[in-house]
Amino acid sequence: MKHSLRLSLLGTIAALTLAVTACSGPSATGPDGTGDAGEPVAGGTATYAIDIQPLGGGVDPMVATALAAQTIMDQAYETLLTRDENGEIQPGLALEYDQPDELTYVFTLREGVKFADGSDFTADDVVYTFESYQAATTSKKAYLLGLESVTATDDLTVTFTFSQPNGTFLNAAAHRETFMIVGREGYGNATEEERQTRTFGTGPFQLTAWEDGVSMTLSKNEHYWEEGKPYLDTIEMPIIADESTRLAALQQGTADAAWFGDGSIADQAVAAGFTLGDPAFTQTLPIFINPESGPLSDVRVRQAVSLALDRQDLVDVAMLGHGEESLVVPAGDPATPGVDENTPNYTRDVDAAKKLLDEAGQPNPTIVLSYFSDAVQSQHPIYEQMQQQLAEAGITLDLKATPASELSPIFTAGETFTDLVSLPWSYRADPTFYFDPFLSESGAMNHWDGNADADAAKALLAEAKATSDADEKADLIEQLTTEVADQGLILIPMAVPQKFEMWNADTFHGYATDPYGSRYNLKNAWVTH
Repeated sequence: MKHSLRLSLLGTIAALTLAVTACSGPSATGPDGTGDAGEPVAGGTATYAIDIQPLGGGVDPMVATALAAQTIMDQAYETLLTRDENGEIQPGLALEYDQPDELTYVFTLREGVKFADGSDFTADDVVYTFESYQAATTSKKAYLLGLESVTATDDLTVTFTFSQPNGTFLNAAAHRETFMIVGREGYGNATEEERQTRTFGTGPFQLTAWEDGVSMTLSKNEHYWEEGKPYLDTIEMPIIADESTRLAALQQGTADAAWFGDGSIADQAVAAGFTLGDPAFTQTLPIFINPESGPLSDVRVRQAVSLALDRQDLVDVAMLGHGEESLVVPAGDPATPGVDENTPNYTRDVDAAKKLLDEAGQPNPTIVLSYFSDAVQSQHPIYEQMQQQLAEAGITLDLKATPASELSPIFTAGETFTDLVSLPWSYRADPTFYFDPFLSESGAMNHWDGNADADAAKALLAEAKATSDADEKADLIEQLTTEVADQGLILIPMAVPQKFEMWNADTFHGYATDPYGSRYNLKNAWVTH
């Protein structure tokens, strides 16, 4: 089946350009975020303050996955396909794809695209890119399960052949932060240090300077394929770790835009008259469960814990409204089934929770919850309020604030933990991969092996991963979500925005946030200083 994506591209860009949540800024802005700036102005430098620079792997798309790296790579590298704000697949470096059978994908590439060094983008670069991902030590290879070959039929046609059905590949190919395309000539001939400290992509901006701990500089790609874009010559990204100091930079005019992790700081910026981008609730705050011993080995105790939670109250009070009730797939992901009255164990019922605990012979269990003590401190009130809510059902929640350095071996090496551990995660390319960490055989937080409570969920997950039919996958994800909630295989208090983006509408124009946090609309922005 051939999937032509050409016609929907311009409409999608137009829609995204309009998707700004405006507030009364230093001067009023219209729905396109441009205020009284008039037509786009080419040239100039925008200053966008960030909180941290890339760490391990730098900005090498083969190995770097942290948000700090994505901030840069999203501007420099592009993907075969993309998604619009509704989750629909759109063109990227490929204009269309054909799936002649369940094991084969054929992509027709965009003509006239060049890398930032002026070299032509061809099917051979796609072959080189995916061969490099397969050879790299990267979690992204999970989306390439069963990939047998990648072949360039001609300069603008590339064929992927799998040995088994892979229902996650197409979503991964359309995710801006998964399989970024690199060039055999530029990236291929670069040293490891060069790959980590500069970029070699087809995107609108490229990393051209990096002052360690101080700032990063993105410069316009003069060879960018989209006519007239980007408008800006340069984007300076000063690294300002402290949220209040970042807000001060915005208020003092030394930054045109900035992002924040703390919703209360974003509220201060709104109160000061700055524009808040539409926050997408794509970061879930999962609490993983170890049921191998203790109270949580009994499904009735897990169900009671979930029933004792008032999730909307957690959103309204602990996060000051900066969150949304969520299932395993984040509330902001178009693939989520969504919370409703039929979601098992999600509507608070303290009496039902107490009854389950009595049936389990554990009317007053004590459960340990570990969470980061030195990171995402704005989320700490969630756990404190959970403690109060569970106490009403007779459950003692023993909170263990733990340094990230001590918790990191849990999600990096699969080290065990006691009862519960909270490890926030971000947007995933395919909805099945939200379930992988706690259900798949290799999942770092999977303590369900040999536990019959998770058997049905594991079977549904395997089936969902194998299908590439969108409707069938959506139905399986809904069944899987219900099964996980019913058996209490994980706790999801809520989803929150990954970052809050703010800007000064007097100086920064044409920008709109996107639901995936990739900031790809920076190519549409311009400044008037």
